[in-house]
Amino acid sequence: MSTSEMPSLAADGHGSEQGSPHVVQFYSDEGFLLEELGQFVGTALAAGSSAVVIATKGHEDYLAQKLKARGLDLTSAIASGRYVPLNAAEMLSKFMEDGLPNEDRFCEMFGALIARAAASAEDENRRVVAFGEMVALLFAEGRPEAAIRVEKLWNQLARSHSFSLRCAYPMQGFCRQEHAGPLLRICAEHSSVIPDEKYEENYRNMASDRGRVRHFSPTSFSPTPREMQNVISSVESHLKEEQFRLFMEVVPDYAIYMLDPQGRVSTWNAGAERIKGYSASEIVGRNFSCFYLPEEILSSKSQKLLDLALQQGHAEDEGWRTRKDGTSFWASVTIAAVRDKSGQLLGFGNVTRDLSERRRAEIALCRSEDRFHLMAEAVHDYAIFMLDPEGYVNTWNTGAERIKGYKASEIIGRHFSCFYSDEEVRSGKPTRELEEAVKNGKFEEEGWRRRKDGSLFWANVVITPVRNEANKLIGFAKVTRDVTERMQKERALRDLTLHLLRMQDEERKRIGRDLHDTLGQCVTAMKISLDSLAASVQPKDPETGKQVLQCVHLAEECVREVRTISYLLYPPMLEEVGLRSAIYWYLEGFTSRSGIRATFDVSPDFGRLSRDAELALFRVLQEGLTNVHRHSGSETAHVRLSAQEGTATLEISDEGTGIPSAVLEEWGRSWQRAMGVGLRGMRERLTQLGGELEISSSDRGTTVRATVPAAELSQVSRPSA
Repeated sequence: MSTSEMPSLAADGHGSEQGSPHVVQFYSDEGFLLEELGQFVGTALAAGSSAVVIATKGHEDYLAQKLKARGLDLTSAIASGRYVPLNAAEMLSKFMEDGLPNEDRFCEMFGALIARAAASAEDENRRVVAFGEMVALLFAEGRPEAAIRVEKLWNQLARSHSFSLRCAYPMQGFCRQEHAGPLLRICAEHSSVIPDEKYEENYRNMASDRGRVRHFSPTSFSPTPREMQNVISSVESHLKEEQFRLFMEVVPDYAIYMLDPQGRVSTWNAGAERIKGYSASEIVGRNFSCFYLPEEILSSKSQKLLDLALQQGHAEDEGWRTRKDGTSFWASVTIAAVRDKSGQLLGFGNVTRDLSERRRAEIALCRSEDRFHLMAEAVHDYAIFMLDPEGYVNTWNTGAERIKGYKASEIIGRHFSCFYSDEEVRSGKPTRELEEAVKNGKFEEEGWRRRKDGSLFWANVVITPVRNEANKLIGFAKVTRDVTERMQKERALRDLTLHLLRMQDEERKRIGRDLHDTLGQCVTAMKISLDSLAASVQPKDPETGKQVLQCVHLAEECVREVRTISYLLYPPMLEEVGLRSAIYWYLEGFTSRSGIRATFDVSPDFGRLSRDAELALFRVLQEGLTNVHRHSGSETAHVRLSAQEGTATLEISDEGTGIPSAVLEEWGRSWQRAMGVGLRGMRERLTQLGGELEISSSDRGTTVRATVPAAELSQVSRPSA
């Protein structure tokens, strides 16, 4: 917008023909406006003239303060009718109709108002000065046409009433190219134009040249090109600031606003309205101390922050602030002093952010940490402490002191590897545990740990990585429990179990031999006698001979059953020819007894194991096939025997219904609650030998896998089928 783009301002029955001055003032700084307005109204009241002020509530209140500061008695002036303060918004509501001013209602209402004020004036000329912001409110609401019509109505009223009128518009309202036309039309309705404070010096020179310093004569004239150029320059300056203003308006999370040098709010963005609850019309012109708590207002905290910003260039603060509705929020506040190129203070920029959620989270975290600290200190059976990312001890509870023997002052700052044996430290075990915790989200094990006095205890250890909100590793939480007593009891129970199993094997072996050597021999002798009796009786008495033959068959069956039972209790071939041959023999009998088809795969080079290892695997075979027969419903069973890398493995699989997952999980958690007495015994046998028993199952069947160490396997030949 340049001077060459200005439309003609020739008189059209408005500003150039008026009998009363009608001045428009543009402003960017609220302080500048109020200073000018105080001079304008105060001079008139001091001279005995009347003043009508139609302003926003904030401007009305601050103008009253300035007039009282000049020594004017406003109470008497109001009572006598010489000072008439009116609310601009309320007055608009009385004559606006369908978005436009009603001419008859306007002239009737304000004509009577001017007449009463003139009658109350005490000076010789019955002079009346008026200030109005109704047009500024209309323009701010996006109704420039209505604002211009009100300006025209004031000019029309000036033909029948004598008064000096000043209107005021904030320059923030003229910051787009499309505002150029309405701006020039507004200027055309006035007898003189006062640019904003940036051009105050030009204005005062111009006013001096034309003889209208503070007072306006009834002479009519239109704004000069120089005046208009100053106004247009102000608008162009605001156009450059528009992009920043729009940026501030679309930032809802920050209250960004300006304060004048006295700390009064001069601008207000959408974020400020959202955070603090005030609309622009409610807060502009008020001191920003209204955002502070009562005790902070008494201590002048807001002014101290402004003083600090003046000294250092900016001031920062965090604390509770109050909203319009009286509620409090935790605010992060930055106040910066704003100066022009010459160093003159223009005001302060204020950026406020609502950090209530963060503050509440911090308070909750502190309380949680306090509760955790109290809980950790109250727990004596667990060592609960923190490590930094490198494994150095950061915290220490009383349980840790009781279990490990170190006081907090002795252990904090030391590496947690001091709890491990020298061999484990050399092998890098502590570091591997931290790495596994990071990789898997947790590390857990049981093993020997060392106390301060060098003694060892059996520990259950859980290490968990701790991360911050950005998922960055900040350390490890370590919980250690002394379970030495439990381990000793379990070991004693296992020793007892193994002892009972060995006694059971010896008793089975004894019973098997007794059945074979005693009962077996007696039954065999009885069968031989029955054979001899049948041979002598059959020719003489066929009927009796038939009965004797039945007894012979029963004796034969009894001999077979006694032999089978004795062999099942303790198969003699297990010691004589080894596990592989014993399995062949056992599977043959199992198939004939159960009707389940059994297959056997064995490595060609599989030889002899130790007596205990062969007996343990044979018992697993017996227990596994018994469960296949009783529970699986499978028609087949597959047995595999192999040796690889010093380990002998026996696998028994079926194609039955499988084992419920809950039962398997319980099996994995505790050997003491394992499935059935037989499997518990088998697991304990293998554990004592350094082996393992694994069970996997699905709806397609179950596999039992037993392993034992087999460092040395003697070679034997495969038995003939």
